[in-house]
Amino acid sequence: MGTYHSLESLPDDVFDDFPPDVKRAFFEHGRAIAALRLYKHRGWNDHAVRFQFDRSARRLAGALEQFEHDEFNPPLF
Repeated sequence: MGTYHSLESLPDDVFDDFPPDVKRAFFEHGRAIAALRLYKHRGWNDHAVRFQFDRSARRLAGALEQFEHDEFNPPLF
């Protein structure tokens, strides 16, 4: 199962059922994780990258919450 640290342990086909906005949020969050990891590895100041990471994490959480809401509360008509 994937964690908030990494999405590498998720199977490849898990993203097929997600709508495009959730796929995009996962992609952006993955890029933010990679950038934060690079900055920490090189010992650089990660303030701006951490801001990008936090923003992408909020977008991903919001997209997943909206996806979950839409799945459990389908339109009636």
